[in-house]
Amino acid sequence: MTELIPLNAGFATIGQGAGPMMVTWKAGFFAKHGLAIDRPRIMGGAKGVVRGLMDGEIQFGNMAAPAPLRANLKGEADVVFLTGGINQQFVVGRPGLNNREELAGKRIGTVGDGGIGDMLVKFVIAKLDAAGIKGLREEPISHTAEAELEALLSGKVDVVVGTPPECIDAIRHGCKYLIDYAEYGLNYALGGIAARRDYVEKNPEIARKFVKAYVEGMHRYRTDREFTVDVQADYSGITDRTIAAETYDLTQPGMPRAPYPVIASLQTLLDFMAKELPEARGVSAAKFVDDRFIRELEDSGFIDSLAK
Repeated sequence: MTELIPLNAGFATIGQGAGPMMVTWKAGFFAKHGLAIDRPRIMGGAKGVVRGLMDGEIQFGNMAAPAPLRANLKGEADVVFLTGGINQQFVVGRPGLNNREELAGKRIGTVGDGGIGDMLVKFVIAKLDAAGIKGLREEPISHTAEAELEALLSGKVDVVVGTPPECIDAIRHGCKYLIDYAEYGLNYALGGIAARRDYVEKNPEIARKFVKAYVEGMHRYRTDREFTVDVQADYSGITDRTIAAETYDLTQPGMPRAPYPVIASLQTLLDFMAKELPEARGVSAAKFVDDRFIRELEDSGFIDSLAK
């Protein structure tokens, strides 16, 4: 019997994004493809994933794009995305708000951690301003699902950037989706599995095994609702299984068959970051992507074979 290769993997935060990695682990696909990975660990945000990759604490990490892109541009890291992932975001309005036109002069909650939420806050303010909906301004709030919901329901803020499963609870309390970031091409496009560039170059076969397992896990996620809902509820600590089920039903339809990193959307993010980060100006997002392993799996027919 071939000995499994020991590795560590991690993810940024509890939520929808880590779902495919946790399904891959729970279904035993890492072991199937020759890797011995203990339960993937939570790293305390995307910055924690970047630190873990650079320190060697983990070899592969799931996270959203702003933190690793910023660290790369500042010379603090050299991390590449090997796959895309799940990241679905909405602008969620408090009860009583019904459309984006009502957001002129209103307040949008921001947590100030420099993560994907803060970037999407600034992004939507700029987009609304360009559309003539002016004066939406940032208001600091605490970075917990409970605090964000309380800020919405109390009127401290009028909108927040929400993601499943947290935003589902807000909708159940009378809040509404006002904007889906899919209209800007940013859903399922701003995160995924990343690794240190030099690790991938030195260990391409390990990276190949990890991506192959992950792609099979993504397929299991897309096609096995009950199993995925159980995994989502377990690793997220969701006591109300119906929220895990709604998270699945909200995210599954847009999941790609082949989870390539989406260079065009990463470029949109980089171009927006360039307004405040000079290092991002004129930089191609392609330099932060290594999609050869996904391409191999598609060219070999492996991805098609999963559907059969």
